[in-house]
Amino acid sequence: MWNWFGQLTHPAVSGVDLARLTGNAPELAASCQAWGTALASLHTMSTRRSAPLAPRPAVLNPRHLMPSLRDAARGSGYVTVLEAYESSPDLRAAASEVDDRWTEQHWIHGNLSASNVIVEQWPALGVSFIDLEDAGLGDPAWDLASAVDTIAWLSPRWRAMPQLLMDNLLQGYRRAGGPGRLYPAMQAVRALASALQVAGSEDESNRPEGERAELTLLLERARAYAARVGWLRAVA
Repeated sequence: MWNWFGQLTHPAVSGVDLARLTGNAPELAASCQAWGTALASLHTMSTRRSAPLAPRPAVLNPRHLMPSLRDAARGSGYVTVLEAYESSPDLRAAASEVDDRWTEQHWIHGNLSASNVIVEQWPALGVSFIDLEDAGLGDPAWDLASAVDTIAWLSPRWRAMPQLLMDNLLQGYRRAGGPGRLYPAMQAVRALASALQVAGSEDESNRPEGERAELTLLLERARAYAARVGWLRAVA
């Protein structure tokens, strides 16, 4: 995998991951734009060689995933996410739409968490990626939704307006010819997947208040995106 991605995936020697990145708003916006440019370069790499398929998000296979969550202890975070999914026709519709629209024509990273995006600021601004375990052919919209989700998580820590950072990410991506496009169902699935990661199997009564608030926020975000899916279906 290392040789297939070349310099794009080599961690910058003097770089830091997004979780440790600092700067003022223009500097952070420039880093996000460089991130979008690097992501477009990944998504437009040649796929002529035999390549693995990137795994689909687990929440797209509820028949496999959700029964396993039913075995989780009552009151666990997993059960909280399961109940949110099963009680929302819009969330189920979003997962179904993403499953139907998922493509496997472009290289994707598959796991764009803050720790897997490395920003180098000297001698020139650039972004590279690490942790390629989930990389392969998949839907570039998943990487875009993951990047936007990561910005939403980081912006309070950066004390920056998330929309400014997202706009710069997408600007860099589109200017570099990135093929992916965001849509509400994909963003709902990304937020739901993030909620699963935060939830874990821990009993909710023992969960720190900050984590409970984060889980609640992610589920609200997933429902909000999914509501747009339901509205679009209603007016179609």
